[in-house]
Amino acid sequence: MGAADREPAEYRGCPLTAVRVALVSSRAFPMPHWHDYDLPLLAAELAGRGATVEVVEWDGDTPVAWASYQAVVLQSPWSMWTDLTGFARWLRAREDDGTRLLNPVDTVLLGSDKRYLLRLGDQGVPIVPTTLVEESDAAYLKGLFPDLAGPRPTLVAKPIAAGGALGAREFTAAELPELIAHLRAAGPSIVQPYIAAIDIHRELGVVMVDGSISHAVTKAPLLVPGQPVRELHPDPQPYPGLTAQEGRVIHQTYAALRAMLTNEPLSVRLDFVVDPASPSGLLLLEAEMVAPVKFFPLFPAECANLAEAILARAAA
Repeated sequence: MGAADREPAEYRGCPLTAVRVALVSSRAFPMPHWHDYDLPLLAAELAGRGATVEVVEWDGDTPVAWASYQAVVLQSPWSMWTDLTGFARWLRAREDDGTRLLNPVDTVLLGSDKRYLLRLGDQGVPIVPTTLVEESDAAYLKGLFPDLAGPRPTLVAKPIAAGGALGAREFTAAELPELIAHLRAAGPSIVQPYIAAIDIHRELGVVMVDGSISHAVTKAPLLVPGQPVRELHPDPQPYPGLTAQEGRVIHQTYAALRAMLTNEPLSVRLDFVVDPASPSGLLLLEAEMVAPVKFFPLFPAECANLAEAILARAAA
């Protein structure tokens, strides 16, 4: 029996009228052009299966009995990136009260610190070259810039705790003083050379659900000279089909990530630069593990599958 044919009265023996799911969002997003287009589609899929669905703000003023929900799904708690201390306190409280949080807390904590990229690189995962910068030494930073003869010889600086490219900026070697000032203001950060292949081959976002590939999108570059504000994920399009080599790199990356975690994530998104010149063909740019955008307007069937996965965990 398919998902569409199942009677909504129960799910694996659990009456769905008793299943309450909280989709966690924010009072306001850090950027006015950010939108959560996945939320209403996922809410509809869950409600269509008989669950009671509530959209709840993690940073709202009204007290919430989080542990009373069978599943609390981190959907778009994106204001966390501007209140990391408050979000860490909220996470600790959810551990203490036994909330069934999806993604689990260990996944959220790992995904909140981009140092995980260095750990993945050490395990042989092909990553965009990444350097942790905790002290802004001019001579050291100058040596990190790529060959000036390249098509886009710049460095991209990102705070270790940020999402949606918040705080990410691109610098030329001539802008070294500005890079140093930026890093000193931002605190611990990573720097990566801009991989110009993304301008031609775009970025590949692979959505994983319960450890398996769900779907993949290709996205336009986020950093474009002269365009300081872009969409959260510019021009997403369904990826035409993963090659066998791409599949191997994706599974290698996820396996290395999973080995860092105690619990299986509900969903993560692996973002790669498509770089045919590299031996692997893909270079991991970052992994979205807190509340990844999943592009459900392009993938309604996969939205239904995620709803099933949530309800399975709620009933476990």
